Amino acid sequence: MRPSALVLPVLAAAVLLHDPRPARADEYSHGFYAELGLGAHTFLGQTGQYAAVGPSFGIRSGYDLFSWLSLGAYLAGSTHEATVPPPPDREYFQLYTGAAEGRITVRVRRLALFAEGTLGAAAVSTNVLDRVAVTEPDSHLTMVFGGGGGLDYHIQNRHFSIGLACDYALYPSFDASSALNVRLYLRYAK
Repeated sequence: MRPSALVLPVLAAAVLLHDPRPARADEYSHGFYAELGLGAHTFLGQTGQYAAVGPSFGIRSGYDLFSWLSLGAYLAGSTHEATVPPPPDREYFQLYTGAAEGRITVRVRRLALFAEGTLGAAAVSTNVLDRVAVTEPDSHLTMVFGGGGGLDYHIQNRHFSIGLACDYALYPSFDASSALNVRLYLRYAK
């Protein structure tokens, strides 16, 4: 990619994120929010032997009831190479998740530490994990329980923040599999 191709996205980001007012913790926007995250998803334990680490993508939305409590929902997906014994070889699968979540936040100036809990459902796109008994034939849907936390940094524009989060998830119907998801995100609050 040529450097000149980066000018427009960098200029757009600078205009969107610039706010000449000094940042104060009591001025940060709260209310409806939207979040876009990119990261990596890895299965733990026995399932980790059959699924490689994969890229993940997620969107979140919800409402800040108070400056310290948020309720929302998210949709996420990740892609993994199945590392099951051949055949098949070089097979991939996707994991789709939808869940409700609650978040408790502690703010210290421009920094916010948070803990979150989730409850929802997850689905695997193919039957490739049936061979190793992670999933069962015709049963590729499970409840998902999770929790995690992270660090949120409010930039000078009171509507935006960037952050880093790590979440743990348990998939009871997938042979009690568990996973970690680490993500970087951009959050907008109205």
